[in-house]
Amino acid sequence: MKTPFLKLTTFSSLLLAPTFALAHPGHESTAFSSGLTHPVTGIDHLIMLLAFGLLVGCLSATKAQKIGLVAGALAMLMVGLLIGSTFGLATGVETAIVASLFVVSAAIWHAFSASQKMVKLAVGLCIGMMFFHGYAHGVEAEGTLGQFSLGMALGATADDTGHSNW
Repeated sequence: MKTPFLKLTTFSSLLLAPTFALAHPGHESTAFSSGLTHPVTGIDHLIMLLAFGLLVGCLSATKAQKIGLVAGALAMLMVGLLIGSTFGLATGVETAIVASLFVVSAAIWHAFSASQKMVKLAVGLCIGMMFFHGYAHGVEAEGTLGQFSLGMALGATADDTGHSNW
């Protein structure tokens, strides 16, 4: 059983490791492995996914409903990825990604004292902000887009569901 101290120590160690810069294209030999490692090697990805998992965990909902929310977030991520790979870099995407980190941080700050209605609103906002993360992934995706997106979806799901207390 993992203690909160062990989780914090592991997370802090990962933040300090130089590998988080590997979230950019060109660090893996295959599209699948690049997509698989992408969500867990970048600090912005980790913040968004861990925070989203925490918010979903704060909801008074059934496990099936929580899985549905995670599926919705992945769907939004994939829509963004597809549009990003089609249209390329757009002005403001990076700003929206940074804004999403502030949104999710503010949501967590209030999640433990807010009503369930506010937590649901926060989860909905986070799902909407996932579009911009997906868009940026689509712009930088390498190789076969299908393999990259499958790897990314698996990596994001493992990161999100592995850290929330459902």
